[in-house]
Amino acid sequence: MDLFDIHCHLLPHIDDGFVEWSEIRHYFSLYKNCGFSGIVFTPHLYNPYVRTDVKSIRGAFERALEEAKDFGLTLHIASEIFVLDEAVVKGLPIIGEYALVEFPTDYAPPFVMEKLKTLAPLKPIIAHIERYKWLSPSSPLISEMRDNGYLIQVNGKALKKGGVAKSYVEAGLVDMLASDCHGKDSDVIDLAEMISSHRDIMSKMSQMARHLKEVV
Repeated sequence: MDLFDIHCHLLPHIDDGFVEWSEIRHYFSLYKNCGFSGIVFTPHLYNPYVRTDVKSIRGAFERALEEAKDFGLTLHIASEIFVLDEAVVKGLPIIGEYALVEFPTDYAPPFVMEKLKTLAPLKPIIAHIERYKWLSPSSPLISEMRDNGYLIQVNGKALKKGGVAKSYVEAGLVDMLASDCHGKDSDVIDLAEMISSHRDIMSKMSQMARHLKEVV
C-alpha cells in the first residue's frame, strides 16, 4: 500500500524546520522504514511568524531529489499557505491540484470561505484542523468546507494525544494524517502508527498516494 506524508518542513535552511543536509538521508531512510513511498515538502508561505527563504526552495528541492535517489521515494514540492489578509490566495500547489492551507489559530480570517474559493480550480487541504480554536467538528464552516469538497488533514502526533484531533476523526471528517515534521523522528513514527490504527483514513491516503506517484 502506497502512503505519502503530504505536510512536512524538512527542506534544510528554508523555513522553521531544523534539519541539516547531513541529516536528510536519515529522514529518507526513516520514511522508507515506516512504510512511506513518498513525501511532499511544504515550506511555509506568508506565515507572519515564520521567515521563509522562498528563492531557495527550488534549489533545495533539486538537492533533496538527488539525495533521495537511493531510497526509492517519490518527492514533490509544494507549500503550506497561510490564509489571512490576501484577497487572492496563491502558493505552490501539490501536483497542480491541491493547496495545503493554514489559518491563525485563535480567529478566523475575514471572509475565509471566499478566500478559499479563489484557489479554484485547486482543491484546498485544511492543514492541522485540530489547531483552530474557532472551528469544531460541529461548526457550520466545517460543513461548508465539506460541501465544497475541501479535504481535512490532522497531524498524527496530535491524534496520538487524543483531544480535538480525535473528535474530528471520530466524526468521520478526516481525509488524511500528516507529520508536520520539522525535524523530530517521533513525528514520522507517530504518523505511521496512527495511520495503521485508522484503516479508513489509510484507505483514503492510499488512493491519493497512487495519484501522487503517477505525477513526477
